[in-house]
Amino acid sequence: MIKKFVESFNREVWHQDVYAMGRSRRVLIFWVRMFHVLSDELIAEDLRMRAMSLVYTSLLSLVPLLAFAFALLKGFGVQNKLGPMLLDLFAPMGPKAPEMAGKVIDFVDNVKAGLLGTLGLAMLLYTVVALVRKVEAAFNHVWRVREPRSFVEGFGHYLSVIMVGPLLLVTALGLTATVTSHTAVEHLTGIAPVFVLLVAAAKLLPYVFVIAAFTFIYMFVPHTHVQVRAGFTGAVFAGILWELAGWLFAVLAESSTRLTAIYSSFAILVMFMIWLYVSWTIVLLGSLVAFYVQNPELVRHGLKRNEVGGRTMERVALHVMYLVGRAYEEGHTPWSREQLARRLHLPTDLILDVLERLRQRGLIMLMTGKIRRYVPTRDMDNILLREVVLAVRQNPAQQGDADRHIKALPQAEEIMHKLDQASNEALGSVTLKEYVNTGEAQELETKTVLLARQSKK
Repeated sequence: MIKKFVESFNREVWHQDVYAMGRSRRVLIFWVRMFHVLSDELIAEDLRMRAMSLVYTSLLSLVPLLAFAFALLKGFGVQNKLGPMLLDLFAPMGPKAPEMAGKVIDFVDNVKAGLLGTLGLAMLLYTVVALVRKVEAAFNHVWRVREPRSFVEGFGHYLSVIMVGPLLLVTALGLTATVTSHTAVEHLTGIAPVFVLLVAAAKLLPYVFVIAAFTFIYMFVPHTHVQVRAGFTGAVFAGILWELAGWLFAVLAESSTRLTAIYSSFAILVMFMIWLYVSWTIVLLGSLVAFYVQNPELVRHGLKRNEVGGRTMERVALHVMYLVGRAYEEGHTPWSREQLARRLHLPTDLILDVLERLRQRGLIMLMTGKIRRYVPTRDMDNILLREVVLAVRQNPAQQGDADRHIKALPQAEEIMHKLDQASNEALGSVTLKEYVNTGEAQELETKTVLLARQSKK
């Protein structure tokens, strides 16, 4: 029965052409595939290992981060808001939340700038920046970004995240307190519809602020361009999951007594570490949702890495070089990897692998900017199509030549020589410019024929 269910699921979800479906069914199938892909990501070790790594970094950076936030809030005269912020953060700890918040505030109070000195303050700031840098590395992995920010480049970027974050939280708490305070709502009690809407808004505010915070993180931290729609969708997913997980964790914390019996005074630390792990897992899952929404071809195909053969790589390379060369020849905006993936209906991972090989062989180069775009490295008259095919047929440039380790057999080597010779003869000395111009001529001829047919009709 399980085997039949799996076969039926694969047939209905994965073995159908989504482009031939109606919009509503296409969206439904997309999200079914999305949850299937997310479950695979969650089962795999990579996501869980990164969440564990962030837990360790968070434990080391929590007190320095809060000390930095306390100093920042003190400059604005709202340092008394740190206590409510921590209570909200530790709310899933249940009855242990006030105790945990009190201990952390004691730690923060003990961080004296005069006692630390210049070196101590520098180390404090470095620890805080290291946390954001670790988060960025996790997000870059999710977004398949292979060019992280340099430390110098990202230092100001990280500081802006650290400084804006506490101020946004204080603003959110202030607005929540205003909406939910008795003095603010007592004048509206006589207006039943307004009062009901106000109560509903007060209950929804935590979700709104959490989603807003996640949207800011997903769009600002990764070293790549993140669309607003993708960041917001991932934030909605993570925000709702965060609030539900917090509620469930608080219920379990209140009803669980075995943990205290086993770990005694360490139980609160163990519970906090578990909550940190759950929180970072949710954050990374939301980032994955944002990535897949912006790169839907990965979900539509369900392809994992290294699931394509050499012929497909060669075919994709020829398509990519044609589009890149055509845009350069006509003076259009260069293609980005996401645009290439959407144009060719292929997963972004596959496009990125091909682009990276072409770049390593010196055929294309990456234009730095908010959106990474690709252009030919040299004049297209000097780029042979044979080079394009060899770029993906041969081993990646950074991996070395594995062929030299093979103990060659004469029979196999003869066949490989014939294949290489046939490929070179087929491609000849055709350049990228001739390839692009031939394509333009064919398209122009096709359009002319269509216009002639229409004029006859």
